[in-house]
Amino acid sequence: FHKLGLHPIKIEESASLSDYDIAVFSPNLDYTDYYHDNDGYEGKSLYNKSSSARILEDTKHWNKEISNFLKSGKTLFVNLKHKEDFYVYSGQKTFSGTGKSRQPTYHVQSHSNYDFLPYDGNVHNAKGRILNVANNLISSFYNDFKDYINYEAYVDSQEVTILFTTRNKDRVLGCYKKVSTGYLIFIPYLDFNVKSLIDEDKETGEENWNSKAIQIGKRFAKSLVDFDTAIRKDIDKTPKPKWADSGVFNLKDAEKTKKEIEANTSKIRSLETKNRELNEVLVEQESLKDLLFESGKPLEQAVIKALKILGYQAESYDDGTLELDQVILSPEKIRFIGECEGRDNKDIDIGKFRQLLDSLNEDFEREEIDEKALGLLFGNPMRLVEPQKRGIGFTTKCIKGAQREKIGLVKTFDLYKVCKKILEEEDDVYKASCRNSIFEQLGNVIEFPDS
Repeated sequence: FHKLGLHPIKIEESASLSDYDIAVFSPNLDYTDYYHDNDGYEGKSLYNKSSSARILEDTKHWNKEISNFLKSGKTLFVNLKHKEDFYVYSGQKTFSGTGKSRQPTYHVQSHSNYDFLPYDGNVHNAKGRILNVANNLISSFYNDFKDYINYEAYVDSQEVTILFTTRNKDRVLGCYKKVSTGYLIFIPYLDFNVKSLIDEDKETGEENWNSKAIQIGKRFAKSLVDFDTAIRKDIDKTPKPKWADSGVFNLKDAEKTKKEIEANTSKIRSLETKNRELNEVLVEQESLKDLLFESGKPLEQAVIKALKILGYQAESYDDGTLELDQVILSPEKIRFIGECEGRDNKDIDIGKFRQLLDSLNEDFEREEIDEKALGLLFGNPMRLVEPQKRGIGFTTKCIKGAQREKIGLVKTFDLYKVCKKILEEEDDVYKASCRNSIFEQLGNVIEFPDS
């Protein structure tokens, strides 16, 4: 891919598109590391809890990333793979029964491979090979790659410029439309994973693209750029056919310019690689900010990261029956159970508090546990409101319950502030005083020391 000037990004990567002007999205989950539950749900695939959480997080990431990409005036090609409907665990659960007979019910929600896109293209499945070219802008593209097109889906969308239809012109197999200041382009499914383009190393069994594949790949990358240029000119101009780039028609000055462009492109690729590495570091560094505005699994993971910064050992726990947001052990060997909740426009109420009590009791019932853990309720109330404008963050019932049961109430905004101070000042004494504040203020909303 890198030989072609292309930079593949997996759906599971929280990568940025800000370094690119053109991107191709292929909603193919066959090559991901998401795993199914064996039983499925209502006749469709059901991804396991871990994969479900990742799918929901990745969907949220790509919705935002692609929206910003198009708002920046850039172009996204969508390779119309067949639509795959499935189910994921929503992260919500309810309980039935009491004590040892208490059982959780995990809720699921429908999802599809096209939910990774922020715009509903109304994609439907239909397979075939015969296409009608409906726009001269795409004719050269079709002639170059028709041997690799097997359409798997069509688009039922209004206010689009049609590129391809079925033979009888009743379904749209390719089209484009302007979204914000960018372009969203649907093209029929291209599959280059064919034997004629792959060579196998007889000694290692490793498969690699052959020279023909490299040529086709370069032409494909150039065709995307040409097509993007053509639609931006807003004229019905045919992209340059490949024979026009053969040696007999080449111009000396143009060839010199091409070499300069290639040299600059090489430098750009090196910088892009460095930026991708830096972006990965940045995503990890900035994940602590989830304490300010997140809910669900992202908030749970951010709390675990914050607790580790404070010097605790912390991890989530799930044995199939009992699921705990955080199991926490301090350097002083004090054990806690943590529960997290983020609310959009409300304070944390008694419901989440009651769930923490149940978790503490169920944890204590485990054979390997000799002493009941202490409880911490991490709340991100009114999470979409600027932190300084939020109130106490916990309802009166929740606060009274905490006083009665000696549960610590921690606002994740406050947790963020102390972690920021610790990371920037590397003060182990302050770190210990924060842990001491949590222990000494059990039964209250925790107030961390200023220094």
